[in-house]
Amino acid sequence: MKNLILLSFITILFLACAKDKDQETIAGLETEVLAIHDEVMPQQESIVNLKSRLSKKIQGIDSLQNVGVSSNTMAEQRIKAVDLNQKLADADKLMMDWMHEYRGDSAKKLDAKQAIVYFEKEKERILLVKQATLKSIQEAKTFFRITRL
Repeated sequence: MKNLILLSFITILFLACAKDKDQETIAGLETEVLAIHDEVMPQQESIVNLKSRLSKKIQGIDSLQNVGVSSNTMAEQRIKAVDLNQKLADADKLMMDWMHEYRGDSAKKLDAKQAIVYFEKEKERILLVKQATLKSIQEAKTFFRITRL
């Protein structure tokens, strides 16, 4: 009887430790996901500013072309500006979609294993948002440096 009680106690202790470890994993993953979001979110302002500058650049090229000023360089710059504007818009949309779809509070109510899978998936998604955001911003900034020369 003592052995059965001891075995039951050890089993309960083991399960409690495993549950605590799962909760720590979930909390850690959620913290990572939100930290990445918090790092990338301020970049949305840069996206808005760069999109505005690109739109003005496109309008300026269009105005010159409307009065008969044209060159291959201008045409290439316009194509590149339109492409970069779209990449910035796509990165912005990725962030907005991610924020609207993120359900961290609901995920914490799931079974521990499901919650871990959810937060791992969200970490991958927000890392893609970060990558697209930083890449599109860098490309746009490079475009403006090059076109000023």
